[in-house]
Amino acid sequence: MKRRWIWAWALQIAEMLAVCLVEALCAGLHAGLHAALLWGLVPLAGLFTSCQAVRRGLLNYAAWLAPAVCLYGINMLVWGFAPPAGAALLTAFLSLVGAAAGEVLVQREASENKKKNTRR
Repeated sequence: MKRRWIWAWALQIAEMLAVCLVEALCAGLHAGLHAALLWGLVPLAGLFTSCQAVRRGLLNYAAWLAPAVCLYGINMLVWGFAPPAGAALLTAFLSLVGAAAGEVLVQREASENKKKNTRR
């Protein structure tokens, strides 16, 4: 399937938009819940979606960008101001770690497949 990376990136963006929208809408409900979502769920979702996007075919240099941009964009759209810089940087950092982990997993799977094919 050609251009699998477009679908991988679109899926990653959709997942992150959903998570960030839930986080932004919870800001007015409960401060503790909002802090847990902002500092816990969103960065972990960025880590997971970046890893999965790379495994689906997205370039690892592009996979880490979407989570932080989605966090910033949704908060600007819903509330009119940016999220705390620390939360955005944590999301970007964990997304970078997830993209690197996805690349390592792709390389590991490729080497295992190569070893499996040479044994036959």
